[in-house]
Amino acid sequence: MKKPCAFSGQSLVDHSASSYKMVASLLAGSYPLVVARRLRRHGIEIEDPARILRVAVELHDVGKAGEHYQGQFDDECNPLHGKQPSFKYHEIGTAIFFYYGLDLDEKLRVLLALAELNHLNALRGLPDFNFSRLPQGFSPDMLKLSRYGKQLLNGLGYSYDVRDYTADDYVRMMRGISSYVNQGYLKLYVLFLAPIIVGDNLDSASRAPEEKRRFVEILRKEVSDL
Repeated sequence: MKKPCAFSGQSLVDHSASSYKMVASLLAGSYPLVVARRLRRHGIEIEDPARILRVAVELHDVGKAGEHYQGQFDDECNPLHGKQPSFKYHEIGTAIFFYYGLDLDEKLRVLLALAELNHLNALRGLPDFNFSRLPQGFSPDMLKLSRYGKQLLNGLGYSYDVRDYTADDYVRMMRGISSYVNQGYLKLYVLFLAPIIVGDNLDSASRAPEEKRRFVEILRKEVSDL
C-alpha cells in the first residue's frame, strides 16, 4: 500500500478499483444501453457507455489526490500526527478533472462533472456551491492533482490528462455548467451518479458508522439481486 491514499489504511487505487467491482455486474447488464438510449434523445452519442460509466465510478475520488489531502498521510497511508484525515471538498477537484481531462462531448462532460460534484449529497450538494468562487477555507493545494493524480491514473491503467488546477478552472467549469441550466437533459446526470454512490458506499462500508452500515446492507442486497 502506498500513496495516494483514500482513507487510513487504504490506497486510492484500491478504493477506486473496489468501488467499480461493487457495481461491475450492474454495469455489465442492460444499464449502459439504457444510459446511451436516454442520452441519444438529447443528441449525445456514446460509443462505449459501459466504459464511460466505469470511468465515472473508478475515478470518482480523483480529487482526493490533491496534495493538501495526501499531506495528511505517510507513504503507507497512515495518518500523520494522530489526526483524523479530512477530504472536505475533494469532489470539486474530481468534477474539474472530469470537465477538463476527458476528450468527450461538452454536454457529456457537464453531466459527469455534475455527478461527481454531487456524489456526497448527504453532506453537501450542488446548492452548497457558489458558481463564482470556491468555498471559504478552500486551499489551493486541494486542486494540485498532477503528482498523485498521475499515480492514480497509472495504477488504474488510464492515460487521461490530469494537472494542477486553479480557482479560475473552477469558475470556468461552473459557468460552463450554468450555460445548460435551462436544458432538461441536465437531470440525466443521475444516470452516472447512481452507480457512483452505490460503488463508493459498498466499498466504504467497513469504515461506516452503524446507521450507514444498515443502509449499505440494503444497497448490497439490491445489487446482488440484479
